[in-house]
Amino acid sequence: MKKQILVIGGGASGMTAAIFAARAGASVTILEHGPRLGKKILSTGNGRCNLTNLHMGAEYFRGGEGGRAAAGFVSQALERFGVPETLAFFSGLGLVTKDKNGYVYPRSEQASAVLDLLLTEVRRLASAS
Repeated sequence: MKKQILVIGGGASGMTAAIFAARAGASVTILEHGPRLGKKILSTGNGRCNLTNLHMGAEYFRGGEGGRAAAGFVSQALERFGVPETLAFFSGLGLVTKDKNGYVYPRSEQASAVLDLLLTEVRRLASAS
C-alpha cells in the first residue's frame, strides 16, 4: 500500500516536502489555507527570492531558549539538506542561479521563476500518480 502523506502549508517548504515525498512514492496531499500555493514566495527577497546563503551554520539561526536555536537540531538539519543540496534541488528543477555576495538568487531575480518551477513539479508528480 502506498504511504499517504499530508503536508500542512503550501509554501516553499511545504511544496518541497511534498515533492520529496511524492518522488519517494508516497501519495501526497497539500493543505493550504491561502488562496494559492506558494503565494508568499513572490514577496521573498523583495520579489527576487533569496534561495539560500552560501555561508550557513547553526550560529546564524535564532530560536529556542535564550534566543539561540538548538545547535544540535540545526546542525543536523543543515548536514542533511544544506547549501549543496538546496542548490542541487533547484538546479534539478531547471533553475539557474547566481551568487550575489554570498546570497543565492534565481538568475532572473524573479521570485515567480521559483514558484513556477515548484508548482510545475508538484503538478507533474500529481499527474504521474
